[in-house]
Amino acid sequence: MQLPGIQDTRRAKELIGKTAQLEFKLLDSQNDLGGALNGNVPAGSEILYQAEEASEARRDTPQPYLVRERTLLTGASLTDASVQIDPQFNEPFVSIEFDRKGARTFEQITRENVKERLAIVLDNKVYSAPTIQEPIPGGTARITGSFTAKEAHDLAIVLRAGALPAPVEIIEERTVGPSLGHDSIQKGFFSMLVGGILVLIFMGVYYKAAGMVANFVLVLNILLIAAGLAAFQATLTLPGIAGIILTIGMAVDANVIIYERIREEMRLGKTPGASVAAGFDRAGLTVLDANVTTLIAALVLFQFGTGPVKGFAVTLSLGVLASLFTALVISRLIFDYLFITRHVRSLSI
Repeated sequence: MQLPGIQDTRRAKELIGKTAQLEFKLLDSQNDLGGALNGNVPAGSEILYQAEEASEARRDTPQPYLVRERTLLTGASLTDASVQIDPQFNEPFVSIEFDRKGARTFEQITRENVKERLAIVLDNKVYSAPTIQEPIPGGTARITGSFTAKEAHDLAIVLRAGALPAPVEIIEERTVGPSLGHDSIQKGFFSMLVGGILVLIFMGVYYKAAGMVANFVLVLNILLIAAGLAAFQATLTLPGIAGIILTIGMAVDANVIIYERIREEMRLGKTPGASVAAGFDRAGLTVLDANVTTLIAALVLFQFGTGPVKGFAVTLSLGVLASLFTALVISRLIFDYLFITRHVRSLSI
């Protein structure tokens, strides 16, 4: 049994453990309630009291009812119970549904007892005793009783868990809540931080000064992704962090392709400035092709995916666009500034 939204697990176990017996009984309108309260209870009838939930809502003592002992319908025919809001009075009530056999029985009861009061009894307590105005077909009914939202929710849980009066033994209990999600996000963020630092160290050691340029554009890439998420008012989830981590690898991969091409040009004897220009020109198409195909896949995930898949697709798409911009535009501007404006004559790569 899964109970979404339950925060107090102890109370939930208490509710599930109840062996609720739902019964529908007619009120005894032929005999006097006062005489029954004085000890003269008619044969075939009994005195039941209003449920505490309803009496507390009206802040008075539980109301007694003179109810016929014969049970016309039980919760064995109940298939569902849910909380709904009455649009007229804006009060919660419990909507119940019967199976096919129960629906026929309920319709017959209401047809044969029009203008009589039908008590809705749960564990020998009367929750409501509405007057039957007309036959009720369809197998649906409602339990009213001036419930609060919490009381109606508890009653629905009890009815769903105890349509048949059988004891419940809790074998295993699992709880998944915001704290677990928060821990996962924290660990995901920590893994992104560690992975990013290791990538920065590798690029700085392997590509030297050019690697520091790559590190700068990589940090800028992450900032652009964060700015994009803020602009779209998107929530950073665990799949979103996975998308950012993948983007870090893709952004570094673009710089590696460009830098290796620059190295090849320098081995051919070209000047550093000419090597950089040729490296960006010849590797740019490869980088663009790889990122565009990834972007297409991310857009398909966003279009047909749901929930976490869309979160992953959003961060991946933003990362691809940011990676293209930083690798092909920002990096090129930095190298052009160094070789054209600052007249740098050597390149540490």
